Amino acid sequence: MVKLSKSQLVEKVARKSFNECDLDKDGAIDVKELHVGLLLVYDKLNKILPVYLKPPGHSTVQALMRKYDADGSGHLNFEEFHSVVRSMVGLNEDAKFTDSIPFIIGSRMLLKMAIFPLAAFAIKRLLVATVGEGAEKVPNGVLAFGVEGVTKLAAVKLAK
Repeated sequence: MVKLSKSQLVEKVARKSFNECDLDKDGAIDVKELHVGLLLVYDKLNKILPVYLKPPGHSTVQALMRKYDADGSGHLNFEEFHSVVRSMVGLNEDAKFTDSIPFIIGSRMLLKMAIFPLAAFAIKRLLVATVGEGAEKVPNGVLAFGVEGVTKLAAVKLAK
């Protein structure tokens, strides 16, 4: 079985992204070009995915540069950039799967498609039990949207 991180598809995507973000065409990318490249990748993903992926901030990009700049040159060659892309896929030997794009997408889809609707169902049952049958008219989608909104607000409050 071939690991996704070592597949030709991932290498092809990495090569295309590397060529797009190597703005000065010197065969290596600096931290600014890496940031531009990652922003481009996340922009493309956010256009096609049903969930929003927050692009990495400058400090994260700098940490990626330090981690994957094997020769300490302050630039990533293609092989080093390819390692960054493989880590984003989550199957790189030194990457944590929980930091990978597939894991983030899967966990957010699980929230949107299962956890939020289940929470909405539970809230509706509680409302019917406490308020009465009139609460049955509240659409489940509205309650699920509300649960998602409260979750996002709580995440913002906790981040402060």
